[in-house]
Amino acid sequence: MSEVTKPATGADQIVAEHQQIRQLAATLETATELEDLLRRLQHFRTTIVPHFLAEEGADGLYDTIRSLSPRQLGRVRQLEQEHRSLLEDIDRVAQRARDCLAGPVAEVLAEASALARRVRKHEAAENNMLLDTMYLDLGQGD
Repeated sequence: MSEVTKPATGADQIVAEHQQIRQLAATLETATELEDLLRRLQHFRTTIVPHFLAEEGADGLYDTIRSLSPRQLGRVRQLEQEHRSLLEDIDRVAQRARDCLAGPVAEVLAEASALARRVRKHEAAENNMLLDTMYLDLGQGD
């Protein structure tokens, strides 16, 4: 006999979304490169915005809590404000990462590129000097 799966309740769905968001938040902690962090932040933000809107929307979590538990009104207001603060912080961290990539990181990469060009030019000059000496001064081409 197969087990019948009951449909998820609104509360079950909210708890599942919260679990998904916690897992996505954990991925932010493991990012080791700025480009990767930016991708993760963007994915996180695109997941969390509709979630926040649903919680704050008509008949969303906060409306339900307000109607069922008026003692939670202060907490609901605090959590709604925290939504805005969290989004601002996501945007701030993403902007700092972009600024680093455009600023200090870009400068370091440009310096490394210039160094590589100088090394290639230096090595080419040494090769030219060696070939010039071998062919013209010593007549040992081949």
